[in-house]
Amino acid sequence: MNLLRRLVVLVAFCFVTTAVIAEPTNLQVYKNQLKQYVSSGQYTKEQQQVINQAQSYLAKYIAYNANLKNPQKLALVFDIDETSLSNYPDMLLLNFGGSLDDINKRENRGKDPVIAPTLQLYNYAKQNGVAVFFVTGRPGWMMPSTVRNLRNAGYKNWDGLILRSKANKKQSAEAYKTVVRQKLEDQGYVIVVNLGDQESDLIGGYAEKGFKLPNPFYYIP
Repeated sequence: MNLLRRLVVLVAFCFVTTAVIAEPTNLQVYKNQLKQYVSSGQYTKEQQQVINQAQSYLAKYIAYNANLKNPQKLALVFDIDETSLSNYPDMLLLNFGGSLDDINKRENRGKDPVIAPTLQLYNYAKQNGVAVFFVTGRPGWMMPSTVRNLRNAGYKNWDGLILRSKANKKQSAEAYKTVVRQKLEDQGYVIVVNLGDQESDLIGGYAEKGFKLPNPFYYIP
């Protein structure tokens, strides 16, 4: 009887242990899903959907502004990485890992490809006399390569390019970008569209409407 009782307890212990420990999905499975998301064309399709909405909103605002007795000075604010330029080739090379240093070094090569739907919106804005400002979390020392990369990707004659300075290096992305938009409004601009791939690009106000592009690759608070 004692032996039977011990066996029952042992089986129960093993069952409970197995039930409590739930192994997470293997990381490689998620990496494969990210690759499939891009290679299937779904990523680009969803980017285009967001840009179409932003361009439609901008077109209506331009028409509204044209009928004002005193038209406003309109502007758009674009983030850069995963909004205007794609780091996806870099992420593949680093197997969706790497340190911030590794990522900055890759970006500083100035060879990131364009995100075509965003360039479409950029050209539409410029053709209609709307100013466009790039506001990025890239550090200031990356200015030369960023300028070269944007130009090579097809972005021409932007109205401002703001990178992080040493003074705001420790600020969160939300705080840093909110202050920049506030300064643009202080200069008389009405930011019609604020475009980014992170929630921190968009919250904080000082824009008529924010549009978020998909980014399942990383998160910036």
